Amino acid sequence: MINRQHFRFDRPTILVSNHPNTLLDPLHAAVRVPMIVHFLANASLFNGTFFNWFFSTFFCIPVERPQDVNGRALNNQEAFRQASDFLGKGGCLYIAPEGTSFKGRRIRPLKTGAARIALNAEGQKGFELGLSIMPVGLTYEASNCFDSRLTICAGNPIWIKDYKGLYQEDAFQAARQLTDDLEATLRSLVVHTRDEEEDRLIGRIETLLRNSSPAPEPVHFTRTQHLIEQLHTWQEQAPQEALEFRQEVDQYFSALQEQRTEDKALARPLRPWWLHFIGLVLLFPVFLHGLAHNFLPAFIPVGLARRLKLDVEYNSTLKIMVGLVTFPLFYFLQYRLIFWLYDGQTALIYLLTLLPAGLFAWAFFQHQKRAFRYFRFRRSTRREELLALRSAIWEKTGNLLDKKEV
Repeated sequence: MINRQHFRFDRPTILVSNHPNTLLDPLHAAVRVPMIVHFLANASLFNGTFFNWFFSTFFCIPVERPQDVNGRALNNQEAFRQASDFLGKGGCLYIAPEGTSFKGRRIRPLKTGAARIALNAEGQKGFELGLSIMPVGLTYEASNCFDSRLTICAGNPIWIKDYKGLYQEDAFQAARQLTDDLEATLRSLVVHTRDEEEDRLIGRIETLLRNSSPAPEPVHFTRTQHLIEQLHTWQEQAPQEALEFRQEVDQYFSALQEQRTEDKALARPLRPWWLHFIGLVLLFPVFLHGLAHNFLPAFIPVGLARRLKLDVEYNSTLKIMVGLVTFPLFYFLQYRLIFWLYDGQTALIYLLTLLPAGLFAWAFFQHQKRAFRYFRFRRSTRREELLALRSAIWEKTGNLLDKKEV
Protein backbone atom coordinates (compact mmCIF):
# COMPACT_ATOMS: atom_id res chain seq x y z
CA MET A 1 0.00 0.00 0.00
CA ILE A 2 1.42 3.40 -1.01
CA ASN A 3 -0.02 6.66 0.37
CA ARG A 4 -2.47 4.94 2.70
CA GLN A 5 -3.28 8.28 4.32
CA HIS A 6 -5.17 9.42 1.21
CA PHE A 7 -7.90 6.87 1.98
CA ARG A 8 -8.75 8.61 5.26
CA PHE A 9 -11.52 10.93 4.15
CA ASP A 10 -15.14 11.65 4.94
CA ARG A 11 -16.39 13.83 2.11
CA PRO A 12 -18.24 13.46 -1.20
CA THR A 13 -15.80 11.54 -3.39
CA ILE A 14 -15.60 9.65 -6.65
CA LEU A 15 -13.21 6.76 -6.18
CA VAL A 16 -11.63 5.65 -9.46
CA SER A 17 -9.07 3.03 -10.42
CA ASN A 18 -7.73 1.17 -13.40
CA HIS A 19 -9.62 -2.02 -14.17
CA PRO A 20 -7.51 -5.14 -14.86
CA ASN A 21 -9.39 -7.65 -12.69
CA THR A 22 -13.18 -7.15 -12.97
CA LEU A 23 -15.08 -7.30 -9.66
CA LEU A 24 -11.95 -7.48 -7.51
CA ASP A 25 -10.76 -3.98 -8.49
CA PRO A 26 -13.59 -2.00 -6.86
CA LEU A 27 -13.29 -4.18 -3.77
CA HIS A 28 -9.55 -3.55 -3.42
CA ALA A 29 -10.16 0.19 -3.65
CA ALA A 30 -13.40 0.48 -1.67
CA VAL A 31 -12.51 -1.75 1.29
CA ARG A 32 -9.99 0.85 2.47
CA VAL A 33 -12.44 3.75 2.50
CA PRO A 34 -14.09 4.56 5.85
CA MET A 35 -17.46 5.11 4.14
CA ILE A 36 -20.15 2.98 2.48
CA VAL A 37 -19.21 3.02 -1.19
CA HIS A 38 -21.69 2.74 -4.07
CA PHE A 39 -20.58 1.47 -7.46
CA LEU A 40 -21.31 2.21 -11.09
CA ALA A 41 -21.60 -1.28 -12.59
CA ASN A 42 -22.10 -2.69 -16.08
CA ALA A 43 -25.79 -3.03 -16.88
CA SER A 44 -25.15 -6.57 -18.14
CA LEU A 45 -24.44 -7.66 -14.56
CA PHE A 46 -28.08 -6.96 -13.66
CA ASN A 47 -29.52 -9.49 -16.12
CA GLY A 48 -31.73 -12.01 -14.36
CA THR A 49 -33.82 -11.71 -11.22
CA PHE A 50 -31.16 -12.92 -8.80
CA PHE A 51 -28.33 -10.78 -10.16
CA ASN A 52 -30.58 -7.74 -10.38
CA TRP A 53 -31.45 -8.21 -6.70
CA PHE A 54 -27.85 -8.97 -5.71
CA PHE A 55 -26.16 -5.98 -7.35
CA SER A 56 -28.98 -3.59 -6.48
CA THR A 57 -28.82 -4.68 -2.84
CA PHE A 58 -25.05 -4.25 -2.66
CA PHE A 59 -24.99 -0.58 -3.61
CA CYS A 60 -24.61 -0.82 -7.41
CA ILE A 61 -26.01 1.58 -10.03
CA PRO A 62 -26.38 0.09 -13.55
CA VAL A 63 -24.75 1.98 -16.41
CA GLU A 64 -25.10 0.94 -20.04
CA ARG A 65 -22.27 0.29 -22.47
CA PRO A 66 -22.59 -0.30 -26.24
CA GLN A 67 -22.12 -4.05 -25.75
CA ASP A 68 -24.99 -4.12 -23.24
CA VAL A 69 -27.80 -2.68 -25.39
CA ASN A 70 -27.87 -4.79 -28.58
CA GLY A 71 -27.60 -1.85 -30.94
CA ARG A 72 -30.11 0.55 -29.40
CA ALA A 73 -29.09 4.02 -28.23
CA LEU A 74 -27.49 4.25 -24.80
CA ASN A 75 -29.64 5.67 -22.02
CA ASN A 76 -27.67 6.51 -18.91
CA GLN A 77 -29.55 9.60 -17.80
CA GLU A 78 -31.10 7.79 -14.84
CA ALA A 79 -27.76 6.34 -13.79
CA PHE A 80 -26.11 9.75 -13.95
CA ARG A 81 -28.99 11.30 -11.99
CA GLN A 82 -28.72 8.68 -9.25
CA ALA A 83 -24.96 9.13 -9.10
CA SER A 84 -25.18 12.93 -8.89
CA ASP A 85 -27.87 12.79 -6.20
CA PHE A 86 -25.82 10.31 -4.18
CA LEU A 87 -22.70 12.48 -4.37
CA GLY A 88 -24.74 15.56 -3.53
CA LYS A 89 -25.68 13.91 -0.24
CA GLY A 90 -22.01 13.40 0.64
CA GLY A 91 -21.57 9.84 -0.65
CA CYS A 92 -18.59 7.98 -2.07
CA LEU A 93 -19.02 6.47 -5.54
CA TYR A 94 -16.64 4.04 -7.28
CA ILE A 95 -16.21 4.29 -11.06
CA ALA A 96 -13.84 2.41 -13.38
CA PRO A 97 -13.39 5.08 -16.08
CA GLU A 98 -11.72 2.71 -18.54
CA GLY A 99 -15.19 1.22 -19.07
CA THR A 100 -14.23 -2.45 -19.37
CA SER A 101 -11.77 -4.74 -17.66
CA PHE A 102 -8.39 -5.29 -19.32
CA LYS A 103 -5.54 -7.47 -18.00
CA GLY A 104 -2.60 -5.55 -19.49
CA ARG A 105 -0.45 -3.32 -17.30
CA ARG A 106 -1.33 0.00 -18.86
CA ILE A 107 -3.99 2.66 -18.62
CA ARG A 108 -6.30 2.75 -21.62
CA PRO A 109 -8.03 5.97 -22.78
CA LEU A 110 -10.62 6.91 -20.17
CA LYS A 111 -14.31 7.52 -20.79
CA THR A 112 -15.62 10.95 -19.80
CA GLY A 113 -18.48 9.58 -17.67
CA ALA A 114 -16.72 10.03 -14.32
CA ALA A 115 -15.77 13.60 -15.17
CA ARG A 116 -19.27 14.48 -16.37
CA ILE A 117 -20.86 13.03 -13.23
CA ALA A 118 -18.40 14.93 -11.04
CA LEU A 119 -18.91 18.25 -12.80
CA ASN A 120 -22.67 17.84 -12.88
CA ALA A 121 -22.85 17.00 -9.17
CA GLU A 122 -20.61 19.93 -8.25
CA GLY A 123 -22.45 22.25 -10.63
CA GLN A 124 -25.81 21.45 -9.01
CA LYS A 125 -24.38 22.72 -5.72
CA GLY A 126 -22.84 25.86 -7.18
CA PHE A 127 -19.36 24.37 -6.86
CA GLU A 128 -19.68 24.45 -3.06
CA LEU A 129 -20.07 20.68 -2.60
CA GLY A 130 -16.36 19.99 -1.99
CA LEU A 131 -16.34 16.98 -4.32
CA SER A 132 -13.07 15.34 -5.27
CA ILE A 133 -11.94 12.45 -7.44
CA MET A 134 -9.69 10.03 -5.58
CA PRO A 135 -7.44 8.12 -8.07
CA VAL A 136 -6.16 4.67 -7.11
CA GLY A 137 -3.65 2.64 -9.10
CA LEU A 138 -3.79 -1.16 -8.96
CA THR A 139 -0.72 -3.05 -10.18
CA TYR A 140 -1.08 -6.85 -10.15
CA GLU A 141 1.94 -9.08 -10.54
CA ALA A 142 -0.31 -11.81 -11.98
CA SER A 143 -3.98 -10.92 -11.62
CA ASN A 144 -5.28 -14.46 -12.21
CA CYS A 145 -2.85 -16.32 -9.91
CA PHE A 146 -3.28 -17.17 -6.25
CA ASP A 147 -0.99 -15.35 -3.80
CA SER A 148 0.40 -12.98 -6.43
CA ARG A 149 1.48 -9.52 -5.38
CA LEU A 150 -0.72 -6.44 -5.62
CA THR A 151 0.48 -2.86 -5.20
CA ILE A 152 -2.18 -0.28 -4.36
CA CYS A 153 -1.05 3.31 -4.88
CA ALA A 154 -3.38 6.15 -3.87
CA GLY A 155 -2.97 9.53 -5.51
CA ASN A 156 -3.74 13.04 -4.35
CA PRO A 157 -7.40 14.05 -4.68
CA ILE A 158 -8.43 16.00 -7.76
CA TRP A 159 -10.74 18.82 -6.65
CA ILE A 160 -13.63 19.48 -9.00
CA LYS A 161 -13.97 23.11 -7.91
CA ASP A 162 -10.70 23.79 -9.75
CA TYR A 163 -12.58 23.27 -13.03
CA LYS A 164 -15.37 25.74 -12.24
CA GLY A 165 -14.25 28.45 -14.66
CA LEU A 166 -13.71 26.07 -17.56
CA TYR A 167 -17.04 24.32 -16.85
CA GLN A 168 -18.94 27.59 -16.96
CA GLU A 169 -17.30 28.44 -20.29
CA ASP A 170 -17.57 25.03 -21.96
CA ALA A 171 -18.94 22.01 -20.09
CA PHE A 172 -17.72 19.57 -22.76
CA GLN A 173 -14.16 20.90 -22.70
CA ALA A 174 -14.14 20.84 -18.89
CA ALA A 175 -15.11 17.14 -18.91
CA ARG A 176 -12.43 16.42 -21.49
CA GLN A 177 -9.74 18.29 -19.55
CA LEU A 178 -10.68 16.63 -16.26
CA THR A 179 -10.60 13.21 -17.96
CA ASP A 180 -7.15 13.90 -19.44
CA ASP A 181 -5.83 15.02 -16.06
CA LEU A 182 -7.26 11.92 -14.41
CA GLU A 183 -5.74 9.65 -17.04
CA ALA A 184 -2.30 11.21 -16.56
CA THR A 185 -2.61 10.79 -12.79
CA LEU A 186 -3.62 7.14 -13.04
CA ARG A 187 -0.66 6.43 -15.30
CA SER A 188 1.65 7.75 -12.59
CA LEU A 189 0.07 5.41 -10.02
CA VAL A 190 0.60 2.11 -11.85
CA VAL A 191 3.25 0.22 -13.78
CA HIS A 192 2.28 1.59 -17.19
CA THR A 193 3.77 -0.07 -20.26
CA ARG A 194 3.24 0.88 -23.90
CA ASP A 195 2.22 -2.52 -25.25
CA GLU A 196 2.29 -6.27 -24.62
CA GLU A 197 5.86 -6.61 -25.88
CA GLU A 198 7.17 -3.98 -23.50
CA ASP A 199 5.09 -5.41 -20.64
CA ARG A 200 6.65 -8.84 -21.22
CA LEU A 201 10.16 -7.33 -21.22
CA ILE A 202 9.57 -5.32 -18.04
CA GLY A 203 7.99 -8.34 -16.36
CA ARG A 204 11.04 -10.47 -17.13
CA ILE A 205 13.44 -7.85 -15.80
CA GLU A 206 11.27 -7.60 -12.68
CA THR A 207 11.73 -11.34 -12.25
CA LEU A 208 15.51 -10.90 -12.22
CA LEU A 209 15.24 -8.02 -9.76
CA ARG A 210 12.94 -9.92 -7.39
CA ASN A 211 15.26 -12.93 -7.40
CA SER A 212 18.62 -11.15 -7.10
CA SER A 213 17.72 -7.88 -5.39
CA PRO A 214 14.41 -8.31 -3.53
CA ALA A 215 12.90 -5.15 -2.08
CA PRO A 216 9.74 -4.16 -0.20
CA GLU A 217 6.81 -3.84 -2.56
CA PRO A 218 6.63 0.00 -2.53
CA VAL A 219 10.36 0.16 -3.30
CA HIS A 220 10.03 -2.43 -6.06
CA PHE A 221 7.08 -0.53 -7.54
CA THR A 222 9.04 2.74 -7.68
CA ARG A 223 12.06 0.90 -9.05
CA THR A 224 9.98 -0.59 -11.87
CA GLN A 225 8.55 2.80 -12.80
CA HIS A 226 12.09 4.19 -12.94
CA LEU A 227 13.18 1.21 -15.03
CA ILE A 228 10.48 1.94 -17.61
CA GLU A 229 11.52 5.59 -17.83
CA GLN A 230 15.17 4.64 -18.30
CA LEU A 231 14.30 2.02 -20.89
CA HIS A 232 12.35 4.61 -22.92
CA THR A 233 15.31 7.00 -22.77
CA TRP A 234 17.68 4.23 -23.87
CA GLN A 235 15.41 3.30 -26.78
CA GLU A 236 15.42 6.91 -27.96
CA GLN A 237 19.17 7.49 -27.57
CA ALA A 238 20.53 4.08 -28.62
CA PRO A 239 17.74 2.09 -30.30
CA GLN A 240 20.04 -0.66 -31.61
CA GLU A 241 21.56 -1.34 -28.18
CA ALA A 242 18.12 -1.37 -26.58
CA LEU A 243 16.91 -3.82 -29.22
CA GLU A 244 19.89 -6.12 -28.60
CA PHE A 245 19.15 -6.03 -24.88
CA ARG A 246 15.54 -7.03 -25.51
CA GLN A 247 16.73 -9.90 -27.71
CA GLU A 248 19.14 -11.07 -24.99
CA VAL A 249 16.33 -11.11 -22.44
CA ASP A 250 14.08 -13.03 -24.83
CA GLN A 251 16.87 -15.50 -25.58
CA TYR A 252 17.54 -16.06 -21.88
CA PHE A 253 13.94 -16.74 -20.92
CA SER A 254 13.39 -18.92 -23.99
CA ALA A 255 16.40 -20.98 -22.95
CA LEU A 256 15.01 -21.30 -19.43
CA GLN A 257 11.76 -22.60 -20.89
CA GLU A 258 13.58 -25.07 -23.11
CA GLN A 259 15.57 -26.34 -20.11
CA ARG A 260 12.34 -26.54 -18.06
CA THR A 261 13.84 -24.42 -15.31
CA GLU A 262 13.40 -20.85 -14.01
CA ASP A 263 15.43 -17.78 -13.17
CA LYS A 264 15.16 -18.38 -9.43
CA ALA A 265 17.17 -21.58 -9.87
CA LEU A 266 20.09 -19.52 -11.19
CA ALA A 267 19.72 -16.57 -8.84
CA ARG A 268 19.10 -18.22 -5.49
CA PRO A 269 20.19 -21.88 -5.28
CA LEU A 270 18.47 -24.10 -2.77
CA ARG A 271 20.00 -25.63 0.32
CA PRO A 272 22.02 -28.87 -0.08
CA TRP A 273 20.04 -31.70 -1.63
CA TRP A 274 20.29 -33.88 1.48
CA LEU A 275 18.72 -31.15 3.63
CA HIS A 276 15.96 -30.77 1.08
CA PHE A 277 15.41 -34.54 1.09
CA ILE A 278 15.08 -34.62 4.89
CA GLY A 279 12.52 -31.81 4.76
CA LEU A 280 10.64 -33.58 2.00
CA VAL A 281 10.37 -36.80 4.04
CA LEU A 282 9.39 -35.09 7.29
CA LEU A 283 6.83 -32.71 5.83
CA PHE A 284 5.30 -34.92 3.15
CA PRO A 285 2.58 -36.30 5.49
CA VAL A 286 1.46 -32.75 6.30
CA PHE A 287 1.36 -32.01 2.56
CA LEU A 288 -0.79 -35.10 1.95
CA HIS A 289 -3.18 -34.07 4.72
CA GLY A 290 -3.57 -30.59 3.27
CA LEU A 291 -3.92 -31.87 -0.28
CA ALA A 292 -6.41 -34.64 0.44
CA HIS A 293 -8.75 -32.51 2.53
CA ASN A 294 -8.62 -29.37 0.36
CA PHE A 295 -8.45 -30.88 -3.11
CA LEU A 296 -12.14 -30.83 -4.04
CA PRO A 297 -13.02 -27.33 -2.76
CA ALA A 298 -9.89 -25.96 -4.45
CA PHE A 299 -10.20 -27.96 -7.68
CA ILE A 300 -13.87 -27.18 -8.40
CA PRO A 301 -13.35 -23.39 -8.85
CA VAL A 302 -10.27 -23.96 -11.01
CA GLY A 303 -11.95 -26.68 -13.08
CA LEU A 304 -15.07 -24.57 -13.57
CA ALA A 305 -13.02 -21.59 -14.74
CA ARG A 306 -11.23 -23.79 -17.27
CA ARG A 307 -14.44 -25.33 -18.48
CA LEU A 308 -16.25 -22.02 -18.97
CA LYS A 309 -13.23 -20.54 -20.81
CA LEU A 310 -13.98 -16.99 -19.72
CA ASP A 311 -11.73 -14.07 -20.55
CA VAL A 312 -8.68 -14.11 -18.30
CA GLU A 313 -9.86 -10.93 -16.54
CA TYR A 314 -12.83 -12.86 -15.11
CA ASN A 315 -10.95 -15.95 -13.91
CA SER A 316 -9.98 -14.66 -10.47
CA THR A 317 -13.45 -13.30 -9.76
CA LEU A 318 -15.10 -16.57 -10.76
CA LYS A 319 -12.70 -18.72 -8.73
CA ILE A 320 -13.08 -16.56 -5.63
CA MET A 321 -16.87 -16.48 -5.84
CA VAL A 322 -17.10 -20.24 -6.35
CA GLY A 323 -14.50 -20.83 -3.64
CA LEU A 324 -16.60 -18.83 -1.18
CA VAL A 325 -19.19 -21.59 -1.61
CA THR A 326 -17.07 -24.72 -1.98
CA PHE A 327 -14.66 -24.24 0.93
CA PRO A 328 -17.27 -23.57 3.65
CA LEU A 329 -19.51 -26.31 2.23
CA PHE A 330 -16.82 -29.02 2.11
CA TYR A 331 -15.32 -27.97 5.44
CA PHE A 332 -18.74 -28.29 7.06
CA LEU A 333 -19.39 -31.70 5.49
CA GLN A 334 -15.94 -32.98 6.47
CA TYR A 335 -16.41 -31.65 10.00
CA ARG A 336 -19.75 -33.44 10.32
CA LEU A 337 -18.20 -36.67 9.05
CA ILE A 338 -15.39 -36.57 11.64
CA PHE A 339 -17.92 -35.62 14.32
CA TRP A 340 -19.99 -38.67 13.38
CA LEU A 341 -16.99 -40.99 13.30
CA TYR A 342 -15.26 -39.75 16.46
CA ASP A 343 -16.38 -36.92 18.75
CA GLY A 344 -16.86 -33.16 18.87
CA GLN A 345 -13.40 -32.30 20.19
CA THR A 346 -11.63 -34.36 17.53
CA ALA A 347 -13.88 -32.84 14.85
CA LEU A 348 -13.09 -29.30 16.02
CA ILE A 349 -9.33 -29.93 16.03
CA TYR A 350 -9.63 -31.45 12.56
CA LEU A 351 -11.61 -28.45 11.31
CA LEU A 352 -9.02 -25.99 12.63
CA THR A 353 -6.25 -27.78 10.72
CA LEU A 354 -7.94 -27.69 7.33
CA LEU A 355 -7.13 -24.18 6.14
CA PRO A 356 -3.53 -24.02 7.49
CA ALA A 357 -2.83 -27.47 6.05
CA GLY A 358 -4.25 -26.44 2.69
CA LEU A 359 -2.08 -23.30 2.54
CA PHE A 360 0.95 -25.35 3.57
CA ALA A 361 0.23 -27.93 0.86
CA TRP A 362 0.14 -25.19 -1.77
CA ALA A 363 3.41 -23.62 -0.53
CA PHE A 364 5.05 -27.05 -0.23
CA PHE A 365 4.09 -27.91 -3.80
CA GLN A 366 5.47 -24.60 -5.12
CA HIS A 367 8.72 -25.18 -3.24
CA GLN A 368 9.10 -28.68 -4.67
CA LYS A 369 8.56 -27.37 -8.21
CA ARG A 370 11.35 -24.87 -7.64
CA ALA A 371 13.59 -27.61 -6.22
CA PHE A 372 13.08 -29.88 -9.21
CA ARG A 373 13.80 -27.01 -11.58
CA TYR A 374 16.99 -26.24 -9.69
CA PHE A 375 18.22 -29.85 -9.77
CA ARG A 376 17.33 -30.00 -13.47
CA PHE A 377 19.38 -26.83 -14.04
CA ARG A 378 22.38 -28.34 -12.23
CA ARG A 379 22.40 -31.19 -14.77
CA SER A 380 21.91 -28.92 -17.77
CA THR A 381 24.61 -28.88 -20.42
CA ARG A 382 23.86 -25.18 -20.97
CA ARG A 383 24.43 -24.21 -17.35
CA GLU A 384 27.47 -22.00 -17.88
CA GLU A 385 25.95 -20.42 -20.98
CA LEU A 386 22.80 -19.46 -19.07
CA LEU A 387 24.78 -18.06 -16.15
CA ALA A 388 26.89 -15.93 -18.47
CA LEU A 389 23.83 -14.66 -20.33
CA ARG A 390 22.09 -13.81 -17.08
CA SER A 391 25.18 -12.01 -15.81
CA ALA A 392 25.28 -9.83 -18.94
CA ILE A 393 21.59 -8.98 -18.63
CA TRP A 394 21.98 -8.23 -14.94
CA GLU A 395 24.88 -5.84 -15.60
CA LYS A 396 22.86 -3.91 -18.20
CA THR A 397 19.86 -3.82 -15.87
CA GLY A 398 22.09 -2.33 -13.19
CA ASN A 399 23.24 0.30 -15.67
CA LEU A 400 19.63 1.14 -16.48
CA LEU A 401 18.93 1.68 -12.80
CA ASP A 402 22.22 3.57 -12.29
CA LYS A 403 23.35 0.57 -10.19
CA LYS A 404 22.80 2.38 -6.88
CA GLU A 405 19.05 1.71 -7.20
CA VAL A 406 19.40 -2.06 -7.72
